[in-house]
Amino acid sequence: MKSRHTLRIILLWVVVLAVSLSAVAQVPAQPALSGKDRKEIFDYVWTTVSEKYYDPKMNGVDWKDVGKRYKERVGEATDEAAFYQLLQTMVGELHDAHTRIRDPYKRYLYDRLEAVTPGISISEVEGQNVIVSVIPNSEAEKAGVKPGMIVRAINKKPIEERLAEIYALIGSSSSDRATKILAYVNLLDGAEDSEVLLWLENPEDVSQTFEVKLKRKVYSTAVQVFGRKLESGLGYIKLNRWKAPGHEQFRQELIALKDTPGLIVDLRGNGGGAPAEVLEIGSYFFGNLVPFGKFIRRSGRPDLLAAGRSGGQIYKGLVIVIVNESSGSGSELFAGVMQEIGRAWVIGRQSCGCLLAATRKKLKGGGELDVSEFGYISPKGRKLEGDGILPDKLVPLTLEDLRQRHDAALEEAEKFLKNHLQPLVESK
Repeated sequence: MKSRHTLRIILLWVVVLAVSLSAVAQVPAQPALSGKDRKEIFDYVWTTVSEKYYDPKMNGVDWKDVGKRYKERVGEATDEAAFYQLLQTMVGELHDAHTRIRDPYKRYLYDRLEAVTPGISISEVEGQNVIVSVIPNSEAEKAGVKPGMIVRAINKKPIEERLAEIYALIGSSSSDRATKILAYVNLLDGAEDSEVLLWLENPEDVSQTFEVKLKRKVYSTAVQVFGRKLESGLGYIKLNRWKAPGHEQFRQELIALKDTPGLIVDLRGNGGGAPAEVLEIGSYFFGNLVPFGKFIRRSGRPDLLAAGRSGGQIYKGLVIVIVNESSGSGSELFAGVMQEIGRAWVIGRQSCGCLLAATRKKLKGGGELDVSEFGYISPKGRKLEGDGILPDKLVPLTLEDLRQRHDAALEEAEKFLKNHLQPLVESK
């Protein structure tokens, strides 16, 4: 197995979820890019991807043709925002959620573990474009925006039209689920303190609609671990991302719950992080070294992954992992292996299908390229990129559950564990 140093430099895809208000970000000034700068950056991005991408067949894409087509368009970019968007659209042709471009501002926020959002997230539920989450204490919550509300328009444009524009721009990602996540994130994207106007439909009376104007704010995306003992007597731990010092926080929560007969690990919305964190937390569930698959380089050389150590097991009870379409990368690594080797069941919705590993490359002018240099293969030889994790028990998201604040997946997880614990109790 490779050293932890090697694992630390690999960054997995993170779907940014805002969780708590932070200070206003001030981006360090960057000199404007000249025409020559743009050409140099373009060449660097294309060449780096060509030489470093984990798949020598470039995911079935004619990368030389892609480079030729986009190089002709560099001079058409009217400003730096358009230039970085051009680069992102180019690398997006690889249909890979991990290979991407960050402009200087987004790189700055990413490094500070921050994101800009109007305090809500939108997704498709039962064929409708719906508010699926609202950040507590945000302007959106104070304005009366609630999960389950149907979104009819954004900035006075029908949401269907806006989504069509975005899908045409971003193309396709690692999976249909990843593409949809990316589209809805772009739908609400904007600069700090800018405003977005939503036209919403009251779910309790579809004849009632109203407009609400929300200001985009900076929120922290730092690691958070929350644990508690449920009324059923089962343990519950939610982890929002795989990043240090999350493993230590997780360890403390797990120690407090180690005597519970069953444990639910909630990875919904956890888009990834560092493989070293996945392996460290995975070690808490095993009393010996267990294979966790391998990362494969372009050359074919594998980096073997393993978790567990003698005397290091903290939790010995039954385990369920809850995932959804926003559970990507590190969450799929953890859930996939735990499911595959029979250490846990998985409940919820099919995960992102976004399991590659990327390295960061700084660009002149403050931007950044992430390029997937490592593919992943599970202990039993599965490639999870594109497919994701299929739960043992599928629990769809419904409008009614959103509106009633009913967590059906957690309820099913408890029920599932109880059903498997009962024979153990009766046999004693």
